[in-house]
Amino acid sequence: MKTVISTHFDPYFNLAWEEYIFKNIHQHEDIFLLWQNSESIIVGRNQNVFEEVNLDYIVKNHIPLIRRNSGGGTVFHDLGNLNFTFMTDAKGKINNYQLMTEKLVSAFQALGINLKFSGKSDLKIGELKVSGNAQYIYKDKLLHHGTLLFNSNLERLSNSLKSKTDDIESISVKSNRSTVTNISSYTNLTMDELKKYLIQELTSNEFIELTPKDLKRIEELQVEKYQTYQWNYGESPRSRIKKSKGIYSIDISLAYGNIEDAKIIKDGSLDLLLSSSIVGLRCYPSELSFLIKKAPEVYEMLFL
Repeated sequence: MKTVISTHFDPYFNLAWEEYIFKNIHQHEDIFLLWQNSESIIVGRNQNVFEEVNLDYIVKNHIPLIRRNSGGGTVFHDLGNLNFTFMTDAKGKINNYQLMTEKLVSAFQALGINLKFSGKSDLKIGELKVSGNAQYIYKDKLLHHGTLLFNSNLERLSNSLKSKTDDIESISVKSNRSTVTNISSYTNLTMDELKKYLIQELTSNEFIELTPKDLKRIEELQVEKYQTYQWNYGESPRSRIKKSKGIYSIDISLAYGNIEDAKIIKDGSLDLLLSSSIVGLRCYPSELSFLIKKAPEVYEMLFL
């Protein structure tokens, strides 16, 4: 199994890098990747960002949100988290998360860390989750990737993600929130030492070098797809937000990341002027920041 080393921490670049390698570099021989992102929220392909993420918090804290190609739930990345990717032939491996993680689990157990597969796609130490996994298929190939919480800021993770709610209707895939922990609590290894160990244990120590042409195409994919509002927010399934707070009630329909229809009730009466003022706008904190002064409860119901 060969490997490619990422020297970037930019989450927009790294998601483009991973996709490009999978679709253009990976052929018949398996590839294993290790990579890290700076602080970011990574949502599953079929998720609704307006259900999953505290948008007010991530915008105020300059945490970017990026949609990935694989399914599964929303995850928080920072430099205390290590991402891994397996690229292989899809036959017999689709949705077989235990098979795809067994070598990784064995490598950790050899260190004396009692990592175990749990549920559909999680890795846990005891009852605490340290890894979530997801997959997607391209032609006859499978990409399986996951997180490894090594020394992540768990407070920032918690603040960035919403608790499960029933006041947003959509057909999106919902995240399953779990109690998490950091692997660093169970080992004296540093992050760099862990990375070297995993490459040694899981690969043939053969490295693939990307060409300047490859890097240029990755950068193009980064700009054309991963940095766009349409991909990250607009790919959320249609949804309807129905909430009440204080003197306000809202019934707002979203499509392609934009407000398609809005009914804002104030003191029992339709506020037609306020309702019409938000129709057609992006459902994004900076776009609707005027609500903070005009109708703070409405802003909170949308973004907190």
